[in-house]
Amino acid sequence: MAKKDTINIDNTGVDRLESFMQNNIKMIVILISAVVVLFIAAYLGYTAYGVSKTKKIDTISALEMGMIDNASVDAFVALSPTVPFLKDYVAVRSAGMYYIFGNKDKAVSELQKAGGSYAELSAGMLFDLGQSITAANYLQGNMRELWYYRNILSSDENNLEKNINDFKMLYPESQLLTLVENWNIK
Repeated sequence: MAKKDTINIDNTGVDRLESFMQNNIKMIVILISAVVVLFIAAYLGYTAYGVSKTKKIDTISALEMGMIDNASVDAFVALSPTVPFLKDYVAVRSAGMYYIFGNKDKAVSELQKAGGSYAELSAGMLFDLGQSITAANYLQGNMRELWYYRNILSSDENNLEKNINDFKMLYPESQLLTLVENWNIK
């Protein structure tokens, strides 16, 4: 009979892992605990930030619903710095309310602060309030039809006919074109 070779199983991977865990159990527990604590702290921080942000939005919304005079609009505007991601909306909304309450100067001032996605709307409102806005700069914006109409209104004798023809070509069914034709601007 042949003699069987003995197999040395002293240094298998499982034994090394078991030995490592026995020697470093404290460090492993501390590391896992630290990861759990960091996760909980990050979650609590994120939740607190969300609650704070929601509270600010609720406060500014309540003031928006209560705008009944220039003083209440002033209070609404004063909260704008606390919610920077809404500052452009607050500027446009407060400008509209200032105008309703007869304060055109403050309305213009607030509209000049608006930017971002409210820049074109703000420029349109400024144009409607008689401020010097070049309508031709916004002919490629989101409110193209209205800007073409405003471009006609701000035209002089040299470019009036061209602007009317451009508007007719682009928006032949527009109610604004009907207004231009009815007013016989030419």
